[in-house]
Amino acid sequence: MAVLSTFFEQVVAVLSSYRPVQDTLDILLVTLILYELIKLIRKTRSVQIVKGLAILFVVYIAVIICDMPVMKSIFETIFSSALVIIIILFTPEIRNVLERMGRTSIFKLFAQKQYAGASSVSAINAVCSACTEMSNDKIGALIVFERKSMLGEVMKTGTKINADVTSTLIRNVFYPKSPLHDGAMIISSGRVACAGCILPLTDTRNLDAKFGTRHRAAVGMTEQSDAAVVVVSEETGAISFVNRGRIKHDVTSGELRECLLKALDIQNSDEKKTLFSSLKSKKGGKKDE
Repeated sequence: MAVLSTFFEQVVAVLSSYRPVQDTLDILLVTLILYELIKLIRKTRSVQIVKGLAILFVVYIAVIICDMPVMKSIFETIFSSALVIIIILFTPEIRNVLERMGRTSIFKLFAQKQYAGASSVSAINAVCSACTEMSNDKIGALIVFERKSMLGEVMKTGTKINADVTSTLIRNVFYPKSPLHDGAMIISSGRVACAGCILPLTDTRNLDAKFGTRHRAAVGMTEQSDAAVVVVSEETGAISFVNRGRIKHDVTSGELRECLLKALDIQNSDEKKTLFSSLKSKKGGKKDE
């Protein structure tokens, strides 16, 4: 009874000191952070690290209960540097979170990179045309559209080109005997920035076995940045569009174009021209009247 009485007294003390606005906001923020952390690590190798840390903590509790002074001293030494250890173990995930924060609308006003040119309609048309021809000839390709996330580190792994995006150039780069055909092409600011780049492979194990290294690299690239990636399979000739870690497989040239326009947030230029022409004709009709 004394234990229950003490417990209820503690509950009453907590409730009496509860501040509706501040404490509710505090709980919501902590819940949101925990939810995002779980969502971030649940499909990566970090899950195994978390399981290992949980087992380590259980062992530490057992050491305390069994009163083992030497082991307790070792664990306390380890846990005293827990923050540094966690930062080292979860460096990729922490970097990923910070990059996502930097891509949120809050920071759009501070973004100085002009990425609209990277997703120009002319570049998209050239990519779609080249992918259709490469698909028919079963020539593998991996094309990355840079957006807000800087891909400078990835570009350093390839060969600088800095040329206009044309169907001919794309097909020449991915021609099987070309020295750059095995890597990825990166399109930045409306131009082919470089080719032969090495992309990070995804850690996910849920990817279909039919997808090879190119598709795994495309998924990995879109997991670590906001880039949009186009893949042409060398085995089947199928065209895939990859965005935000998800693959849209076996798309047509028209579907690929629509996916790129939507992902890169571009209004179809043909629609703009049609709208402009209709408005112009209406004005002309009023004048004639």
